Amino acid sequence: MQTSIQENTGQSVDLAVVPDAATNGVQTPQTPLMSLSESEERILECVQRAIRAVSRETKALREEKNVDLRAHSDEKSRVLLELSRLTEMVDIKTLSSSVTSELLVLRKLLDENQKVLQKHLEAVREITEVLSKAMLAAESDGTYGAQPTE
Repeated sequence: MQTSIQENTGQSVDLAVVPDAATNGVQTPQTPLMSLSESEERILECVQRAIRAVSRETKALREEKNVDLRAHSDEKSRVLLELSRLTEMVDIKTLSSSVTSELLVLRKLLDENQKVLQKHLEAVREITEVLSKAMLAAESDGTYGAQPTE
C-alpha cells in the first residue's frame, strides 16, 4: 500500500499503515494523535470503519473466497450513509488534516474496490453467458436450427 498520499494543497501526508485485528489482518492507516472536535472525532471513527469495511471486501474478492456481496454491500452502505450524515453537519473545508487524509485514503480504497468489483462482475457475466448457451443447446432438438435437415 502507498505510504503517502498527495493532498490538494500539494502537501504529502504520511500514512503509517498498521494491521488492525478487527479487520482480520487488513491494513488500515493509523491516524496521528491530535486534538479534534467531537464532530471530527465522530467523522474520523466513521471513516475508519468505512476503510475497514471496504478493505475487507476488496481482500475477500482478491482472495477469491466465497464472498457474501450482500453483507459487504449492506455494511458499506450503512457506514457511508452515516458518514454522509455526519459530514452534512460540518464545513468540509475546515476539517483537520488527519480527517482529510483519512478521507483521501477512503477515496483511494473505494476506487480500488470498484475496480475489483468490476472484474468480479465481468467474470460472473461471462460465466452466466456460457451457462445460458449450454442450457439452450441442451434443450434444443434442432427443429429450429438455421439449416433445415432433409
